[in-house]
Amino acid sequence: MLKKISVKRLKVGLHIYLKDIPWFKHPFFRSNFKIKSNNEIYDIQGIGCEYVYYDATKSSVEPLMEDSSSKASGSSGAKSTTIKKERSIALRKRKEAFIKTEKKFIASAEKADQIMQGILKGQVSFCDEAEQMANEFADFFLSDAETTLNLINLSSSDEAALYYHSLNVAILACMLGSELGVNAADMRNLSLGALMHDIGKSKIPKKILYKSNAMTKPELEMIKMHTFYGVEILSAVKDVHRDVMKAVYHHHVVNGKGSYPTSVDYETKSLIAKVVTVVNVYDNLINDRSVDKSLTPHKALAYMYKVYSEKLDSNVLGHFIRMLGVYPPGSICELDSGEIAMVVSIGENPLLPEVVLCDLNVPKNEAMIIKLGTDIDSKVEKVLAPTDLTSDQVKYLSPKTKIGYYAEVKDKTKE
Repeated sequence: MLKKISVKRLKVGLHIYLKDIPWFKHPFFRSNFKIKSNNEIYDIQGIGCEYVYYDATKSSVEPLMEDSSSKASGSSGAKSTTIKKERSIALRKRKEAFIKTEKKFIASAEKADQIMQGILKGQVSFCDEAEQMANEFADFFLSDAETTLNLINLSSSDEAALYYHSLNVAILACMLGSELGVNAADMRNLSLGALMHDIGKSKIPKKILYKSNAMTKPELEMIKMHTFYGVEILSAVKDVHRDVMKAVYHHHVVNGKGSYPTSVDYETKSLIAKVVTVVNVYDNLINDRSVDKSLTPHKALAYMYKVYSEKLDSNVLGHFIRMLGVYPPGSICELDSGEIAMVVSIGENPLLPEVVLCDLNVPKNEAMIIKLGTDIDSKVEKVLAPTDLTSDQVKYLSPKTKIGYYAEVKDKTKE
């Protein structure tokens, strides 16, 4: 429970809330935090407010018993406000870049949809477009070592989700291929194979593919045919590399139970096919058609390590887990300050990702992408599930039913 307190009774160690003070009228990037220095006290007093609120359960000290006689320096608050304005400009630019990335992802998904529909209709030009799109992904990851994954929050229909999934798998596969040192020729085959890996599902009746209740055994067998259908479709395309075909046909082949087609020996799988398999498993775990069955990115990686460590190539899986980091994009976390945040990007330090803070006192459209350890002195305390949030927090962070990933170049000169 929050208690009102005079700004003259503040102490280092109190966790305070600036809930009655508009975000743009104070010099801080968050509206609730634990006071760490006397300068922060002076900045709060310099705002001109008479009181704030504090949370005794999150504070490590009690307030002063009497009003302090020390007076805040007017220059301290003014200087901090100026610094906030300068840093806010940079943070807004970061958010604008993120929004552009989101639009680019959606445009790419729409293009992938058009390409697949064109290939299904036998239009040769779309085969060339598919190869060009795949090559663009491959070249991006081959030429730009300083890349990071961004989270794209999506809502989608079942049909659109198929193309989002294909795009996710292509992006993650290229990034993983780069981590594994895949050469240029194989990278292009990996990119195209990942992009096309589920094209065979277009031949599965929609009433089966998008069935909401449990499937019958014959229906499950029909679903398994999508790998064969995928190869059949691509066989009609001129000059598709054999490794692309293998990625499409082998992406459900694992070591042990659940593997299909059963005629394929896991040991014969190529590195390209093994990469597509790993990222396909991951994206299916976080983007299950049933929202209730979807795992958080953090739990999905833990599940893969526990359940799939012997079913998937250990080297490929190990690189994938390290690539996504300790807190993959999409993870909802509680910070050591007690604040709730959602990870939107992997930073240079896997323990200090970029996040959106859930601060209900800051307008949602003003919420900025903040780098932990740089923009604010906080770190992740623990990972949460969406069910751990209040309805207001869910509404603020807007974790959607689908998660998408896209990559961007990290230009350190602008940081």
